[in-house]
Amino acid sequence: RSSAKTMNDIAREIVELSRQPNRPSQFALVVSASERFDFRNEQLDHSDAMIVHAPIEQGQSVFHIISYEPYYSLTYNAQSNLDGAAACVYGFLTKNSGDYIRLVGYSENVDDLLRHPAISEWNISMSRSRSGDPEAMMKRLQMLKQILKTLLVM
Repeated sequence: RSSAKTMNDIAREIVELSRQPNRPSQFALVVSASERFDFRNEQLDHSDAMIVHAPIEQGQSVFHIISYEPYYSLTYNAQSNLDGAAACVYGFLTKNSGDYIRLVGYSENVDDLLRHPAISEWNISMSRSRSGDPEAMMKRLQMLKQILKTLLVM
């Protein structure tokens, strides 16, 4: 074998150099069933909230979605599965009759994260009369995708 690099070696090097370094999320979304979720309460009820944050891991932007009641933690590739992440948040909001999303500074400590002041807030309510309307449902899903994308540009 010659000492010259093969095309595969060069391609591998380019891919490695183009990968983003690992970094934690700078921001998170707190998805809540209630606009009046009391974020200052000493005994926060995590069952009323879902947390979404978007770190870079192994060179890829991912969405981590954490729900506490029932507990689950899911990871979606932000580039190839934005629809899956949005559908997960949509399902949480629908199951809990929720409409509210807050953008906050990220913290590993969930209680701290829930108490952070909102940088931005969204109310994506859908009137009861339109809750079964496929067009209204698709519009809400599109709004969720745009909100999730805010985690990727910051």
